[in-house]
Amino acid sequence: MTKNKIRSAVAAAAVTIAALGGTAATAPEAAAATASCHSWTQKGKTTTAVKLRSNHSTSSAALGVLGKGTRVTSNCLWWDGKSQYQWYRVKVTSGPNAGRTGWMYGAYFYGFA
Repeated sequence: MTKNKIRSAVAAAAVTIAALGGTAATAPEAAAATASCHSWTQKGKTTTAVKLRSNHSTSSAALGVLGKGTRVTSNCLWWDGKSQYQWYRVKVTSGPNAGRTGWMYGAYFYGFA
């Protein structure tokens, strides 16, 4: 991936985060070439039942299942810079898994203020 494409991808992720009401700290250019965690804070909830994972991969261990509407607070957006897949590191704030921290797939995260 060229430097310009990397810059564009990181900028697009930052715009997406800002549109959802979060803030993003973009990584230095060297770090942008690899997958990384973009620091931000966003409250949200799950849009459907989703597994809480130990890492940002469907092959990682499941820590529990978050039911639809479970409230979470995310402090990290992980994106590999080339695919459409985004993961959120979250702390669960409601339901039977309250207090647990793990990763959830971004398609099932709905952010709000």
